[in-house]
Amino acid sequence: MRRAHKQNTVGPWAKRKLDALEQYLAAYHRVMQNQRFKLIYIDAFAGAGWSRVRTAPIEDQGVDLLLDEEQAAAEEEFIAGSPVRALTTGRGFDRYFFFDADPRRADLLRQLQREHPDKEIEIEGGDANAGVQRLAKRFHATPMARGVAFLDPYGPHLHWQTVQSLAETRKVDVIINFPLAMAINRLITRDGQIRENWIRMLDECFGTHEWHDLAYREETDLFGTNGVRKDDATAVRLLDLYHGRLKHAFGHVVTPSLITNTRGNPLYYLLWASSHGRGAPLAEHIMTLGNRVIQARGRS
Repeated sequence: MRRAHKQNTVGPWAKRKLDALEQYLAAYHRVMQNQRFKLIYIDAFAGAGWSRVRTAPIEDQGVDLLLDEEQAAAEEEFIAGSPVRALTTGRGFDRYFFFDADPRRADLLRQLQREHPDKEIEIEGGDANAGVQRLAKRFHATPMARGVAFLDPYGPHLHWQTVQSLAETRKVDVIINFPLAMAINRLITRDGQIRENWIRMLDECFGTHEWHDLAYREETDLFGTNGVRKDDATAVRLLDLYHGRLKHAFGHVVTPSLITNTRGNPLYYLLWASSHGRGAPLAEHIMTLGNRVIQARGRS
């Protein structure tokens, strides 16, 4: 995971979330084109702008490797990441805010900034959570501002306080890549022995320690010793917890859209939330359409 992002590579399933984002942004611009709002785009964990799609991966100690470098080079495909799609879709936004902690990706974003001199783009390194929370406060002083935030963390690094700060603006639609199976569920060990830093990360991600009670159930072994065991329904319960908190914070959500890898195993969910219900039917349609596209391609 770490290696892939440093090399700006993504799995083929990344197209799904990026296509969904692009469709939503295009529709958002159509709805807002006759409005006088100042439109803001926020991209936390923005990445490098362009990414190489990994082809023919194999599993080796949890890292995707290429079977044949020469063959892969011939077959390689580059896709536009979320910053590029936001910059080139529809009428565009009045201002763009890109956040990424990795200095190399930030440099690539600055190159993208130079390629679009007509766009008002701000790039910030460091902790995206702190940056987005500061930016959210500025919405309160700008009555005519409206926006879309794409929150696509590399792991369980999106803090709930960041999501909550955007909800409190009442002006920002959010699309969240919730890495439930890809990262979050893996931190929750079967025997309940979780490292302290993992517990802290999960508490920050969910904004509550409630995830722990939902993930484990008490049991007694053959010798009468009490202990805890990870529940088989942990992933479902955690999705319900997070999605329910989103609905409470924003007021409007749509059905989560599951993204799977090439083997059909779950990776993460795309979630949408807004303080205004007008975009809900549109978001619901885009999420469902994307699933149908994947299923149709799978049958071909």
